[in-house]
Amino acid sequence: MSKRGKVLMIHTGGTIGMLPKEEGNPLSPLVPVNWERLQDFVPSLKQLPIEVGLKEMDPIDSSDMHPDYWVNIARVIRDNYENFDGFLVLHGTDTMAYTASALSFLLENLNKPVIITGSQIPIVNPNSDATQNLTTSLKLTSPKTFGLPLVPEVCIFFGGLLLRGNRARKVSCSAHAGFRSPNFPPLGEVGENIRINTEVLRKPSEKAFSIHEVLDQNVLMFDIYPGMKPEVLDKILGIDGLKGVVLRTFGAGNGPTNPEFLGAISRAVKDRKLVVVNITQCLEGTVEMGRYDAGAGLLKLGVIGGADMTPESALVKMQFLLGMDYHVDTVKKLMQKDLRGEQTVNVFNLL
Repeated sequence: MSKRGKVLMIHTGGTIGMLPKEEGNPLSPLVPVNWERLQDFVPSLKQLPIEVGLKEMDPIDSSDMHPDYWVNIARVIRDNYENFDGFLVLHGTDTMAYTASALSFLLENLNKPVIITGSQIPIVNPNSDATQNLTTSLKLTSPKTFGLPLVPEVCIFFGGLLLRGNRARKVSCSAHAGFRSPNFPPLGEVGENIRINTEVLRKPSEKAFSIHEVLDQNVLMFDIYPGMKPEVLDKILGIDGLKGVVLRTFGAGNGPTNPEFLGAISRAVKDRKLVVVNITQCLEGTVEMGRYDAGAGLLKLGVIGGADMTPESALVKMQFLLGMDYHVDTVKKLMQKDLRGEQTVNVFNLL
């Protein structure tokens, strides 16, 4: 190990930092608390050869996470970027994949590790998975200290797996291995040793680091389902102020072929000028709208393909691009382009 490293730990709340709401009543609902009430439960932190700085944000249940909070996390990283080897974000599991995706877009020209972790069981519980997730994440955020390869990305480390943040999904609400990266290999795995898959890492940027601070929230995401009434779809797509939609379709990007359904989509894309991106409801696989007639109809109407993006990534990517105040055609083009490793291939409109 080399000289003592420096990591900034950003505490946002979540299960890892929760205690019973009623003191002395372990059966009362769990609520997030400040880190100072928790730090004594992780004595191993003091044994690591790194200096851990702390930024205490407003601790929340991650169900209350929102885009303004993502921007605030990005600002903390920007304000402290030159003073630390890397950044560790403690976060609840429910919306962790959204936050990881959002930060991957908000942090421009990143060349330091930003690791997001948490736990399925509170850190104060003897059976908690928190200590392993936390201590390993700290090592990953100060790679030189521990002789590890640099991972210059926004990642989730959880249950022994290091995952690209905008590729990760929560797949279990109870198992210690609560996250997977269905369409992309793990960036690393941890057992007795930490093994980093350097072949799939993004390269550090040589440009100056900066952040973006605007996410347009006039975006929604929903699943189509068998028997969905076209008038319901028309109402959803006609919401005042709506700019973009992530449409979760069947299989390889398929939807109903009846004229009423396609008419509602046509009015959204052609009349209201909405950006509509098509992603699959399946956990694995990619959208191929020209493969079946049920998908080709959407393609002809101007719906764009989202390749193998996760729902979380597709949603925040659209918020990010719309927040850049681009023309709608530019947003459509960039939604189909790999910007942060969020999709395997660039998709080009075939019309």
